[in-house]
Amino acid sequence: SMCSPGFSCDSAYQVTYIVRGSGRVQVVGPDGKRVLETRIEGGSLFIVPRFHVVSKIADASGMEWFSIITTPNPI
Repeated sequence: SMCSPGFSCDSAYQVTYIVRGSGRVQVVGPDGKRVLETRIEGGSLFIVPRFHVVSKIADASGMEWFSIITTPNPI
């Protein structure tokens, strides 16, 4: 399965921790060029830069993660 591509439009960073499972992550820059495509496994942590789009694609065994998104205007 795949988590649909997403991005933050308010100049936030996204920090993602892979809790368990494995798969692939793809990050695309604002110019539409792929800047990262790699395999990830449980225990991996990665940061998606501002204005970049990220997709997470799970292997057959699935993948669990959580993300923290920063914001320039905390409430």
